Amino acid sequence: MKPVVLCTPRLVLSTPVAADAAAVFGHCQDEELQRWTTVPVPYSMADARAFVEEHIPTAWRDGTEAVLAIRPAGASALMGVISWQRRRGFVGYWMGPEHRGHGYMAEALRGLVDWVLSGEHGVTSLRWEAVAGNRGSAHAARAAGFRWAGEAPCDVVDRDGAHPPGWHAVLTRGDIGTVEALERWPVLA
Repeated sequence: MKPVVLCTPRLVLSTPVAADAAAVFGHCQDEELQRWTTVPVPYSMADARAFVEEHIPTAWRDGTEAVLAIRPAGASALMGVISWQRRRGFVGYWMGPEHRGHGYMAEALRGLVDWVLSGEHGVTSLRWEAVAGNRGSAHAARAAGFRWAGEAPCDVVDRDGAHPPGWHAVLTRGDIGTVEALERWPVLA
């Protein structure tokens, strides 16, 4: 896959660069981010550099994952990261603590969804999952149009090698813009 730049009304999604490692490191010190994701704990600057300088370029080149930095339009500060794991069909994301609660992640997710489901990738659906209880991630997925699919163990293995209880949702091309997708989220009721 070739890296892309996606724009939404308030955001620019672009490939992270080496200079983003310090921001990745800083955001990944957040206890909430560590609680809900599989980032290493403790998270080191070496982890941030490896993510930005090795994992991301390799994933784009191999076509396995499209990883994008979330930035405010007209600025360069890294607010968070969003990705599409092509083989598994999953989206994943995290946002720095100071940027949460403003609808940025839902907006970024809608931008990513529009690109992935545009037809050029041959993809007709995307999957989302989060460790049960991650209401922030669930709010973003719901706001982006994902349809509740239920509770089951997570497909992603956590740091302990387990598949924790998870929440799951799906978004198909036909779901985009429908009200029905918003109505089936019992965990957010």
